[in-house]
Amino acid sequence: MGLIRRVIAYVTGTFTITRRLAKIERTLGMLGDHTSFLESRLSDMLLILQSQHKEPQIRLITDFPVAITSHDHLYPRGTKADNTRYPRLCYKLEQVFQGQKLRVLDLGCSGGGLVYNFLQRGHFAIGLEGSDYSLKYQRAEWPIIPHHLKTCDITKPFRLESLDGQSALFDVVTAWEVLEHIPQESVGQLFKNIFSHLKPGGIFIASVAQFQDYDPMTGAVWHVTLKSRDWWENLARSNGFLVLDDHMFEAYDFPRGSGNGVLDWSVVSNPDLGFHLVIQKGGGADEMFRSNQSSQVEFTNPISQ
Repeated sequence: MGLIRRVIAYVTGTFTITRRLAKIERTLGMLGDHTSFLESRLSDMLLILQSQHKEPQIRLITDFPVAITSHDHLYPRGTKADNTRYPRLCYKLEQVFQGQKLRVLDLGCSGGGLVYNFLQRGHFAIGLEGSDYSLKYQRAEWPIIPHHLKTCDITKPFRLESLDGQSALFDVVTAWEVLEHIPQESVGQLFKNIFSHLKPGGIFIASVAQFQDYDPMTGAVWHVTLKSRDWWENLARSNGFLVLDDHMFEAYDFPRGSGNGVLDWSVVSNPDLGFHLVIQKGGGADEMFRSNQSSQVEFTNPISQ
């Protein structure tokens, strides 16, 4: 009798397992159908998004389309994972420039999230990235706004121009988690590139980290230029910029160095980790950027995305 019970239990268990496997197989089949449907719908949405951002009448001239010696390219990390969106910066710049349509150039744009934010709000924006990782893998915003994101070694001479050969100038140039990644011998050329792409009176805003960042396993060193605020400000002045100590921005207006996410450092909670740089190309109405010339836009908490 014991043997018969064991056989019955075995047959019953096998039957139950078979039924469950069949159910799982049917469920997987249904999930596959849903996945195909979602992929199809996402493709449709992608085409719609691409149609909303038509190719800008602008081209990039460079002999160095990729920063091939940079550890950010050789050992991709930020360019592989980052895609910062930060609509708060867009809103703040709209206040600073008193509602005008902006032209923004984002250096070291990684996934292109910030460029996407500005385009969403009706502004013109271009992003330059030193590594071609995001381009090759079509990650983040690169498949959505492909004509607004380009690869370029920003430490070498480059030129953005309209199709008729006129220089493309911008109201704002930004660089978030970028300056400390540039070798000291190359920062001069970078600042020349920034200056030549700003309108008179335009501003350059950036985060500057002052802590080490490296991987002992691979030998990658990402933060290669760790200098003081005075050093960076003197560099800016030597390249024709005005340093704006008194301006309308607060730390939380900036997408990096503001504690934007668990991995971002904060100048508010730990000012020893870095600072924000706000400089201006002379020749414009610089008073619009002075905090005592316009009311501050008050925020109690940073808006991050």
